[in-house]
Amino acid sequence: MAPVLSLRKIGLMERYHSTRHFLGLDSCVVSSAQYTTQDGVVLTKNVLFPALRKTIEAHAALGLRLDGDESTGNVYLVRLPSVDLSRIVEFSLGKHDLEKAYEGQLVRRFETQGDLPLWRVEVLEDNTVIFAVHHTVCDGMSSIVFHLSLFEALQKTDNRDTSPIVQVPTTTVLYPPIERATNVRPSLRTVCGMLYTLVAPVAWTKVRSAWTGPSSPSTPNLITHVRIITLPAAEVQALCTAARTHGATLTSTVYALAVSVLSRMLASDPGLADAGYTRIGTGVAISLRGVAGLPADVFCDYPSVFHELARVTPAFAWSEAARVAAVLREQKRKGVEMIGMLRFISGDYVSYMKSHLGAKRESGFCVSNLGRIQPPGVRGKWTIGRTVFGQCDVVTAAAFNINVTGDPTGAVNIAFTWGEISLDTSFVEEFITRFREGFEVIAGNGS
Repeated sequence: MAPVLSLRKIGLMERYHSTRHFLGLDSCVVSSAQYTTQDGVVLTKNVLFPALRKTIEAHAALGLRLDGDESTGNVYLVRLPSVDLSRIVEFSLGKHDLEKAYEGQLVRRFETQGDLPLWRVEVLEDNTVIFAVHHTVCDGMSSIVFHLSLFEALQKTDNRDTSPIVQVPTTTVLYPPIERATNVRPSLRTVCGMLYTLVAPVAWTKVRSAWTGPSSPSTPNLITHVRIITLPAAEVQALCTAARTHGATLTSTVYALAVSVLSRMLASDPGLADAGYTRIGTGVAISLRGVAGLPADVFCDYPSVFHELARVTPAFAWSEAARVAAVLREQKRKGVEMIGMLRFISGDYVSYMKSHLGAKRESGFCVSNLGRIQPPGVRGKWTIGRTVFGQCDVVTAAAFNINVTGDPTGAVNIAFTWGEISLDTSFVEEFITRFREGFEVIAGNGS
């Protein structure tokens, strides 16, 4: 193997994601976009490879692998001398089913310390490019940065260098871990609250009466199911207008709607109704880029998650959506404290994560909204559309995920992901049907 250059040790959140992957608790982050031209250009190797070359040359994270003992914190990010695109790009001729393609990607982990980078690409016949990446080098927002960078490269490329071998530049910037970009020290209140949840028996906490889906499996299973729905631009615009009127956001509205749908499902299912659930464990992913002062167009691993036990509320209410919006604005500042709390488990991430196997989950669902994708203003023949985002993280995290992206047309695409043994497929499909119907009602009357 050619020599590599060690860049830096992984940070707190990067180690969190590295350990989860090492233990088989997570696989990758996946996002996709469809690239089209009026004259129907096909994304062949001769078209795609030159654009990928420019993308790799622009982002240091695309030329990395790991090195060290991933069961400990002694792990480093190292730069590969080159990337062989022929080994990480797959052209799936005749394949159009995006849901099946996502399911195939989400079950696949990475060889983290070989001679390949920590990402791969699959190209479907309709010019949809699927980007799968190790969470240690890329969060959800970063995966969209990949597509915007690729789109810009397609507009500018001259298709001259179609070689699959790309020399990784040594001059691109690798951004620091978040604890070196901003203060992540938690407050005493946060420390005491988190320590209590770690040591207190479930019977002493509100979690005892919360629905969080079935317990996590005792043995990791990464098989993930995916359903993708598209909410038309007109409906989205109507809903967002109503949300602004009520002091809410798209994210908080999706959250409040999900809680109301689940509340009704819990009440109508005899087995679940008898359990007497009064709360639902929830999560919302938060990007800490703004807090850390990082630009929007870079690769990093700067996420956090807000958790709460929402009260069972069968009827959707704008007041609840507005409350959640206000809470999430505050969490933009407080989310960094959750990163700082990782120092308390830095001695043994492995034991901490294994302790969640076979245990009650913290959340029944988690919402991740990457926002509306705005392509860079570069002229060319290519257009980008139908952007979708998904993630695995189904073993010990939320029972299912609601992954939201807004594409350039104004439509919103939502990928629902859940583990094969996290929830019954019929349960999630009923949720999706009711969620879709609820969205239409809210968008239609604004109330």
